[in-house]
Amino acid sequence: MMKLIKGRKYNTDTAKLIGVVGEQQKLYSKRTGEFFLYFVDKKIVPLSFDKAEKIVKEKLDKKTYDNLFNKNGIEKVTLLLDSKIVQDARNEAVARNIRLNTLVEEAICEYLNLKNV
Repeated sequence: MMKLIKGRKYNTDTAKLIGVVGEQQKLYSKRTGEFFLYFVDKKIVPLSFDKAEKIVKEKLDKKTYDNLFNKNGIEKVTLLLDSKIVQDARNEAVARNIRLNTLVEEAICEYLNLKNV
């Protein structure tokens, strides 16, 4: 089932089923990382990250929770970036003798005004 809510598409056929969280509720995640609940009466409710985390913690097993919300590990992320930016980033990483992912982490932390991990 697909619904458009506030300009955002929610589709149970293309989203990943995380688990059944109630008698008539299923939790899904989109490839964008967004979560939503699907109710058997064909209702879809978008969820904030925090709300989804709370539901998974309360309703599903620890392994599922750790896979989705483990904050103490590493996570693989695929990014599509302009080739020139990637080459410049690689050159900078080599010049600084660090790995490319370290450079990207530093840049994201700086942009978000966070302490480096």
